[in-house]
Amino acid sequence: MEKSAIYETEFLDGLAPFVLKELVELGGISIKKMKNSFRFRFKKDPEELSRLRTVVSVYRFLQYDISRPRALLGDHNLRRLVEAITEVSSSGDFNSFRFSAAGKTSEVFQRLGRTLKGLTRLRFDPDGGDLLIRIRRKTSNNGWEVLLRLSSRPLSARSWRVCNLPGGLNATVAVAVNTMLGISPNDRYLNAMSGSGTILIERALAGPSGSLLGCDCDTRALDCSRQNLKAAGLEGIEVLKADATSMPVPEGSFDVVSVDLPWGDAIGSFKSLNDLYPAFLTEMHRIISPGGRIVLISHDLKRFDAFLRTQTGWREKHQFQVFHGGHHPKVYLLERD
Repeated sequence: MEKSAIYETEFLDGLAPFVLKELVELGGISIKKMKNSFRFRFKKDPEELSRLRTVVSVYRFLQYDISRPRALLGDHNLRRLVEAITEVSSSGDFNSFRFSAAGKTSEVFQRLGRTLKGLTRLRFDPDGGDLLIRIRRKTSNNGWEVLLRLSSRPLSARSWRVCNLPGGLNATVAVAVNTMLGISPNDRYLNAMSGSGTILIERALAGPSGSLLGCDCDTRALDCSRQNLKAAGLEGIEVLKADATSMPVPEGSFDVVSVDLPWGDAIGSFKSLNDLYPAFLTEMHRIISPGGRIVLISHDLKRFDAFLRTQTGWREKHQFQVFHGGHHPKVYLLERD
């Protein structure tokens, strides 16, 4: 291992503050922000980086002062690359490797693949290799960069996700939602319109709460969330069939609520949102305790902002925009008066 190992995270646009918080808490140092990524030094066991919940992936980062990838076959450069590959592959379930690079099918990369195969215990599988090796030109000055992904799958691809639904939320955004709400062991928590259970599961995995409940009016979604809850090893968490605009609960039943509202794209229709948004906010005002909080996600920004201005009894505390599935939804934190 090099004396001072450097790593790089990849994350969704808009989540930088949440990723930075995680990196600092985990012990990342000399953190440098790039577009949708942080580069940092990490002196602890690199396996601890798998604990990051707001990133898509984490990579071991190498920089080479070379003019073209062919120079990676040079003795010094090759030994350095093999050492890093051995380090990364020894701490993960890797049996093969592949390249992600411009010209990855060229003879240069084929030769590099054959050479690395002979110097490591890994097979060269150009299409489905476990260890992803990204090779790219530096954005400034001369040179090339090599990034070795520390996990065979992106960290954002949660192992508990055994059931998917159209319009499902990326788990890293779900972590940000729950971070905005705050992780309190006493909060009574509702995930409305819970879908496949992403936000609910990420909250349950983040720490204890007073109570946890998910609700959805779609039986298929409830079945899907139950499968994912089971795969996550979470027992005793109820998912209720209920309309989130007319909940079968008393006033002030919850302290915090999370919801990924229909966008009128994969789920719902743009026309139906005219009735849904104000009805939902009115019902949430009834069932959330005074001073309680709700985090909402919506892609239909103009419409939701207009609805929000007409609502009484809510204070907007914070909002941010994130890139997600080809969309740019906003995440709103509201507090009940």
